[in-house]
Amino acid sequence: MTPPFNPISDEAEEQAITRLVDGTASPAERHALEQWARERPDVQRRVAEQRRVVGEFHRGEPKVPGALVERVRQRVEQTYGAGSVRRRARIGGSIGGWRPAISVAAVAAVAVALVIVLTGGGASGPSITRAARLAYVPATSPAPAAQSATLLDVSYGGVTYPNYKHEFDAGPSGQLRNSIGGRPALTVFYRLSNGARLSYTVFSGKPVPPPGTARVVDYRGVRLRVFNTGKLAVVTLVRHGRTCVLAAPTTQDIVLALAKAPLRAQVA
Repeated sequence: MTPPFNPISDEAEEQAITRLVDGTASPAERHALEQWARERPDVQRRVAEQRRVVGEFHRGEPKVPGALVERVRQRVEQTYGAGSVRRRARIGGSIGGWRPAISVAAVAAVAVALVIVLTGGGASGPSITRAARLAYVPATSPAPAAQSATLLDVSYGGVTYPNYKHEFDAGPSGQLRNSIGGRPALTVFYRLSNGARLSYTVFSGKPVPPPGTARVVDYRGVRLRVFNTGKLAVVTLVRHGRTCVLAAPTTQDIVLALAKAPLRAQVA
């Protein structure tokens, strides 16, 4: 008898949903995943949405940006080595140890999965919630260097990203440049001391309206808005006229402390 599926992290959930959609789960695993999905209405919705978008992809829509496919291809080759992306998939193949031969179609499928995360299923316009979901998306560039004990050597729209290593033992782990609802954005990822992954996204352009249900916290003259989406704790605020969104699968108090740190350092 196959044991029930109990994901240990948000990333495990996302991977399980992908295996249900792309058909890579074994028959026994698929049975466990389907049983898990039946007990989780939110998972059922996410599975249905991915299947819808993948179906549209196979029919020629939605159009996946070529730049996004290229970034995913580069990410795969960084992980598995040059030449691991091939025109035809070789299931179970290995080259110099375990190295999957991944087809261009598979890379495009990964790009579709990223499009789902970034667009939230096709809604238009920039969104704080969609920015928060970047916590689940792989980085496409290396982590930035430190500029000082409180700042990293990277900025976007006039906002310099904080260096959390000294105060919170949370070092940067990568970067992602993308567009959310037509609005360019830069995300820096951090690995927190408890193992959780934090995304810190800055939108270009004018401030993006926060969710109406968010709790308001005033700190040193800045209004921070706190809410949860799924298992992510999210804090959004405006710095130097730009919308900043911090998200991580941890407690609101931790993300709120991380959001406050640059404001405290700025005043000091």
